[in-house]
Amino acid sequence: MLLNITPSGNEFQRKMLLEHSSKIRTIFLIMLFLIPITIFIGDYYASLSNSDGSENNYMRNVAMIIVENDENSVSQGTAFLVSNQSGLTNGYLLTARHVIDQTQTKEVTLMFPYITNENGDPLVTTASIVWTTDVAFDGNDINTLRYDVALLKLDDLSVLPEDVSGFMIGTEVQVKQNISIYGFPSSEGYAVDGQIANTSFRGIEDLFTLSFQIDSGASGAPIYDDTVGEALGIAIASAKYTDLQNICISLKRVLELIDQAGIKELLNK
Repeated sequence: MLLNITPSGNEFQRKMLLEHSSKIRTIFLIMLFLIPITIFIGDYYASLSNSDGSENNYMRNVAMIIVENDENSVSQGTAFLVSNQSGLTNGYLLTARHVIDQTQTKEVTLMFPYITNENGDPLVTTASIVWTTDVAFDGNDINTLRYDVALLKLDDLSVLPEDVSGFMIGTEVQVKQNISIYGFPSSEGYAVDGQIANTSFRGIEDLFTLSFQIDSGASGAPIYDDTVGEALGIAIASAKYTDLQNICISLKRVLELIDQAGIKELLNK
């Protein structure tokens, strides 16, 4: 004799509700577990995206300088746009004097890798040498590093997109302050993150040192704090010119030199 084990209608509905409730509860618990993870992952990648975007925006201020030294040779270095008191660029760039010392003309070629056209080609333009210090760099005289500065200006400001504003000029540096540098030791730019190692060098407070080496070709590059968008100094010492490979001149010193030359108002226009 077979027993009739088919549940009644009410019992069947109750069983289905229990199973359904159990599934809902399981899904709910899984969602409670996944939502925080999803939010964390989303925030993490958003922060990476914002960081990269911000970094890329700063890199748009930086150009490779191509200098024609004579009929048969060229050299390269780095220059960067600075902003005026209104937070806009008027086309002026800072670099190290020794980068452009050997030029045969008063004009240099600039390439901005992060300013591209619709085809992805980088902006290539020219700039004129507006001013340099009177003291040429001498690798045997550390004091001459305090004068290793040059000021350039774009020949055509209209080539810059409107959202390129240049670096704000910062004047205060601190030991272990996190900084970045972007320059051209090769035909491809490179960025390095590090810290300020010392706010003076051999008692010279106009100079500061980094926690990493500055490679040849990165001379003239901005030392900047990407949390505030301020450039703090110019990379000046490299293996090509001296065995001291991590020295920068502070922008506080640069402003003093520009003021002494009577051209400080150029940066403020």
